[in-house]
Amino acid sequence: QKVKAKYTLYLNGFPEDTDTSKKIDSSKGFLGEKPFEFIAGVSQVIKGWDLSIMEMREGEARKLVIPSALGYGEKGAGGKIPGGATLYFDVELAEIGARAKIGEDQ
Repeated sequence: QKVKAKYTLYLNGFPEDTDTSKKIDSSKGFLGEKPFEFIAGVSQVIKGWDLSIMEMREGEARKLVIPSALGYGEKGAGGKIPGGATLYFDVELAEIGARAKIGEDQ
């Protein structure tokens, strides 16, 4: 199912919980917010997101703490996320779209 999510990703915890929190990525930019669009449940995103988003309702916001095994694992990602990192997301499920159609029998 196609969804749009607003998010901010932190390492080392949420900013309200620790002084060592570091913002890594966000759907909020200089020109406003651009929700991230993907098809949920088909491994287009990290497993921790797939599992969490599938349980959320449109408009719901959650704080997600995703262990490395459900995130980017020991490899890390993009030079910004080290291997073995726990990921801290503020995420809001902004929109749930139509279910993706795979074939005639679906």
